[in-house]
Amino acid sequence: MTIAFFGTGGTISNRGTEPENYLDYLDYGTVMDARELVEMNPTLDEIAEIRVEPFWALRSKYITAAHWHDLAQRITRVLNEPEITGAVVSHGTGTMEETAWFLHLVINTTKPVVVVGAQRPGSTVASDTQLNLSDAFRVATNPASHNIGVTVVMNRQIHSARDVTKVANHRLDAMQSPVRGPLGVIAADHGVQYWRTPPNPHTCQSRFAGLPTPLPRVDIVHAYTDADATAVEAFLSAGARGLVAVGYPPGTLTKPLDDALEQAIAQNIQVVQASRGYLEPAVMARPGLTQRGLIPNTDITPAKAKILLQLCLAQELTPEATAEVFATY
Repeated sequence: MTIAFFGTGGTISNRGTEPENYLDYLDYGTVMDARELVEMNPTLDEIAEIRVEPFWALRSKYITAAHWHDLAQRITRVLNEPEITGAVVSHGTGTMEETAWFLHLVINTTKPVVVVGAQRPGSTVASDTQLNLSDAFRVATNPASHNIGVTVVMNRQIHSARDVTKVANHRLDAMQSPVRGPLGVIAADHGVQYWRTPPNPHTCQSRFAGLPTPLPRVDIVHAYTDADATAVEAFLSAGARGLVAVGYPPGTLTKPLDDALEQAIAQNIQVVQASRGYLEPAVMARPGLTQRGLIPNTDITPAKAKILLQLCLAQELTPEATAEVFATY
């Protein structure tokens, strides 16, 4: 079986600076291309036949929606080749969850797509680069990985792209699924073990599969003490067609934000009400929200809610249809 490998950069592809320096590479380290990363990890040849698909090599903070579209189209095209049985994408951990979630919603395939990163460059002491990369290919070649959507593999855990988020800056277990937990693990004998499969629509089951339309602008507004309408007004002036309002748990806002968002809704701006309670982020659909036109967020992070709202707006869904998508996905 042949696995396509797309390298996009990030810590996993960084040459680092010094063996015990885990910080300076963020500013001074250089990024390797995908072929060099594979060549530095010769044990990968024992796991799968790898076809390197040159892409871009940049830090994840520079990745844009245009990169997502390009990557999704190229992965889809490659996976349509019968001899390609899956794909692995190396990525910086800072925005990994967003890229993985977008791919999870738009790639029309049942083949495994695994996104992998690292917390320490491969040249540093106790780096997680080599093991994470090997585990990603182990997951991509495992038959049980078919038709479960896009996964993120790090620290010997398998996460659904829907559920995973980065919860720490430097720890090796930074990528976690706080609400639902991981899908499975890679055991000490390197066996791939799944505990569950994702229940929500994804990849070939997604209504957004194959969507080529550019994403409209959606911005995120946060509630905090004394938060007023300044951010809302600025985002709308910049052309935002939707907003995600991150409220106090369980989904409330300051009065100036409430007033500003009600005015936005009256102007046909779709607004998703989210919460900053990350262990239980889902906002219940209560009359005080829905009767005002706010769309309750499901149990995904605000950043992922933004992407889902962008996809809904790209399909020109009504607020009612958008609310149904959020309740389903």
